[in-house]
Amino acid sequence: MRGSRADSGEEIHTKGWALLFDTELLRDSELGRRMADYHFFSYSTSEALLMSPRQRQSIVTLLEHIRTEIRQEEDAHTLRIVTSLIEQVLELVSRYYALQLSTSATTTNSDLLPRFERLLQRYYDDGLQRSLGLPSVKYCAQQLFLSPNYFGDLIRELTGETATSCIRRFIMQRAQSLLLSGATITETAEQLGYDYPQHFTRQFKKHYGVTPSEFTRKRNKACSQAL
Repeated sequence: MRGSRADSGEEIHTKGWALLFDTELLRDSELGRRMADYHFFSYSTSEALLMSPRQRQSIVTLLEHIRTEIRQEEDAHTLRIVTSLIEQVLELVSRYYALQLSTSATTTNSDLLPRFERLLQRYYDDGLQRSLGLPSVKYCAQQLFLSPNYFGDLIRELTGETATSCIRRFIMQRAQSLLLSGATITETAEQLGYDYPQHFTRQFKKHYGVTPSEFTRKRNKACSQAL
């Protein structure tokens, strides 16, 4: 328990658990190699996990086991046991966050996809690509008042795709429209926010399986045959 003082001068007591460990503990371990998969470490405080009493108790039980283990005399099994318990805590938090994200995606953030789409549209309508380049996940998350990882996890929950993939698809659809309207590859790349036409060409081919010039040529040929 720790005491602190609010602005009014009133002393407030807080109580809780904290899991703190040196990264050296996980060096060369499977858990250490997978730490980047736990996106919740970079969620903002407003995206905190809201647990039921039962969920909280399951976490506390594991934390108590860790405390008991590190307080007794260390032996050849201590490191593996503590690492295993930490992994169980992280996996439970991941499970509970998955449930929270699923609920949030269908309630609080049910309109996230339309807002995301409008944001991308407005990005280009306002010409932000000229100064900021291609729209990024970080930019979109900030504009939607979410942390990048939480935003990305919500988008994946809603679409099954990454936020990066959704942005790329929007850009490629816009690229098609520009090319069909008669814009050159260089003009299209510039209007989309690419630094180099070659980068745009590679992305276009990766997405559609053909280069922009091949796409335009096939489209023109199809139109000629139709006439």
